[in-house]
Amino acid sequence: MEMKCPEIKDALGNREFCVWYQPQVDMQTGEIAGAEALVRWNRPGRGMVLPGEFIPELERHGLMPLLDQEVLRIVCEDMREAKQAGISFGPVSVNLSKFYAAHYRPVCGEKKEELRFEITETDRGLGGERELREFADRLREMGFRIAMDDYGMGSSTLKMLHQIPFDILKLDRYFVSRIGEEKGETILRSTIAMARELGMEIVAEGVERRAQVCFLLEQGCRLAQGYYYSEPLRKEAYFSIRKQGQKLPGAKP
Repeated sequence: MEMKCPEIKDALGNREFCVWYQPQVDMQTGEIAGAEALVRWNRPGRGMVLPGEFIPELERHGLMPLLDQEVLRIVCEDMREAKQAGISFGPVSVNLSKFYAAHYRPVCGEKKEELRFEITETDRGLGGERELREFADRLREMGFRIAMDDYGMGSSTLKMLHQIPFDILKLDRYFVSRIGEEKGETILRSTIAMARELGMEIVAEGVERRAQVCFLLEQGCRLAQGYYYSEPLRKEAYFSIRKQGQKLPGAKP
């Protein structure tokens, strides 16, 4: 179904968006180390709409900063709710869109140790390398850790790693899905070794098979997110497993 920008803009004003959380898991122990915040539109009369259906329209009209700010508001609100309930919420990663650098403003109550920002390597809407570098520096000066998302899918990966002080490197699911292929494993092996040498934390995305878990652990990558451990969860479900201190199934013994 085609979506028009005014309808989506109204949805932002009506606060029809919500955030689901996909756990990031320590593959060695099964313990939850944090989560990635994933936006959903609870569209009246239709139910949950995935971002691939509405984000392109917002991008075309330059309205992504409004969605980014709404996601940040929801995440910070959820953090406060978890704290009041005595739940250890854990670090949450929020992906900032390519349009957001010039619009970022702090959200009341943000905790630097609980909130992380992801910058997608393939984004080229931040106005150029200098603007991206200044934006990353600004976030780090404010005390936030930043991650390079979709690593390996852009055109200037190594240059970005050299110029921008990323704290976390997220291995794109494309390369994780190539585990089992000689070339794919060679690329991952060298990438993980490089990231560790640079002192970066590494998170593998799209982990779906036990063989992938075993390979990643052998190379020194301990954190992962993907359906092998958990699909994205509604806030209430994520709160529940955090409150119980639950370990997710499928961890390496």
